[in-house]
Amino acid sequence: MSMSKKILLTLILFSVLICLAQAQPEIYQLKLLAVEDNGEEMYGSDADLLLELKSGSGRVFLETFPLTKMDTQISTRFAKDIACSHFKLNCDKYDFIYTIKSKSNIIGGPSAGAAIAALTAIAVLDLEYDPAVAVTGTINSGGIIGPVGGVKEKLEAASNIKLKKVLIPKGISLQQKFDEKEGNFTGIDLVEYGKNNLSLEVIESLSLDEVVFHLTGANLNPKNLTLIENEEYSTIMDSLRRKICQRTDTMLEQMEQENLILKPETSASVQQLLGRSINSTAEGNFYSAASFCFSANLELKRAYYDLNSPRQGIIFNLQNSLAKKIDLLRKNLAEEKIETISDLQTLMIVSERIRDAQEQIETLQEKKNLAKAEAATESYRLLAYAEERYFSAVTWKEFFNMSGQKYLLNEEQLKNSCLQKISESQERYQYASFFVSSDYTGNIVTKIDTAQKSMQENDFILCLMQASQAKADSSALLSSIGVSEEAFAELLQEKIQAAGRVIAENIAEDTFPILGYSYYQYAKTLQESDPYTALVYTEYALEMGELGIYFPQEKTQPLFEIDEDWILAGKGFLLGFFVALLIVQFRRKRKKYGFI
Repeated sequence: MSMSKKILLTLILFSVLICLAQAQPEIYQLKLLAVEDNGEEMYGSDADLLLELKSGSGRVFLETFPLTKMDTQISTRFAKDIACSHFKLNCDKYDFIYTIKSKSNIIGGPSAGAAIAALTAIAVLDLEYDPAVAVTGTINSGGIIGPVGGVKEKLEAASNIKLKKVLIPKGISLQQKFDEKEGNFTGIDLVEYGKNNLSLEVIESLSLDEVVFHLTGANLNPKNLTLIENEEYSTIMDSLRRKICQRTDTMLEQMEQENLILKPETSASVQQLLGRSINSTAEGNFYSAASFCFSANLELKRAYYDLNSPRQGIIFNLQNSLAKKIDLLRKNLAEEKIETISDLQTLMIVSERIRDAQEQIETLQEKKNLAKAEAATESYRLLAYAEERYFSAVTWKEFFNMSGQKYLLNEEQLKNSCLQKISESQERYQYASFFVSSDYTGNIVTKIDTAQKSMQENDFILCLMQASQAKADSSALLSSIGVSEEAFAELLQEKIQAAGRVIAENIAEDTFPILGYSYYQYAKTLQESDPYTALVYTEYALEMGELGIYFPQEKTQPLFEIDEDWILAGKGFLLGFFVALLIVQFRRKRKKYGFI
């Protein structure tokens, strides 16, 4: 064989070998901690989470051996989306192949979410990590690590397989349970239990940033963004507040002119609400101020009808007039152009208020056959609520056409987001039902049912609203289980701060989630007086703050797009070519100088 042929074959061989070496996929792996149920009690177990990246389009594949007791596909996809959004990763060029291997059936679901999200970021960025660190926790909107059950048993499982560090959700280190025999609460400090009984370092983590840091030592989000309120939002929300609060003044003046005297308890409640509205206005929290005025209006309108006692014929005419206004408003909504997340969230809140008003009217029509006195009282209550919700819907329309980043918000995208949100809410509810009785989850079931009904009616906007709220309600419920009062206050504060960070990130990217920000403001207002409701609204803020992950942004397509596999192959070929060339040159020199 001639020298030139040998050189050519050598070049080809080296290029092929290098290309093959680069094409071999790397498998990323973390330990999962789980619980098993043998029918009598739950005990800890371990499992393996593996991730392989392949060139693709962002699809998610999951295999579990054996099958889990819950559908983990939904939480896996959500965890991947959160990681990609949170760390601004280019995930559209990969397909994600996750595998969960365990020794026996485990309770699956969202409890592996934090680990899946962390491993996703590690794999896409190809970070060095410590596989001896385990994490247990759900992954919530905003990259927040949510609580899970069976943590004590999971720590014991971690100790059995010789792990040295476990990351657990913030706020659950002190677990409290009610002792029926003793009639009081007993608690165990999981951090101390791990240290003293299991030789295990247990660390509480609130965010995905913290989890990735403990796994890799890398701080991927070093920026501390300042939440700066959108001036356009402030102007519109202040206008909305003025209209709703002016309605309060108008009703009070009308009642005074008609010599209608409020009951002392009603008067005191209205004055308290107005005082809170004035305080919120002074703080620039216009959403909370408007909300307090709305509550005052509702009480005043009910009192007005009770004191005025209009005949049923008048009530009938009022409800028919309102029904016509609602139909007209609904038709006007269909003509609105929805391009931004602000547009979408405006449509969500206006649609929700229209539906609330419509439901009151439908219930009002069903009450005709009640006894006269009972029918009158109930009619006043229903009509008052319907009128105030309609007025609120009209005022919220001002938020349409705010400026901002444009998204693809067509019917197909809305339908897909609705389906995804329903699945997420169902999974989170099912997980919560493992740890709490149905007495606490009835409202969640109702919202999921409403979301499914809206889905069947092709009302994807209401579906998205109700499913998001149902998921947030489940997350709030899980966050409060077994948490001491002191730990709850700290957890609430940190979650509010986390919601603020999520919204600040959105604002920095020219996406303003008006509902997310409004709920965030309201949660801060309720933080001291009603902490659990504040937690619920914080979860709402997080859900609405991350709504953009379900919709692609409008982008200009490049004229030419080269597949990454071709780039990789080209790099491999060039590297092989130069290596082979160096070898050939080296052999020539050896031959020339007699070193053969």
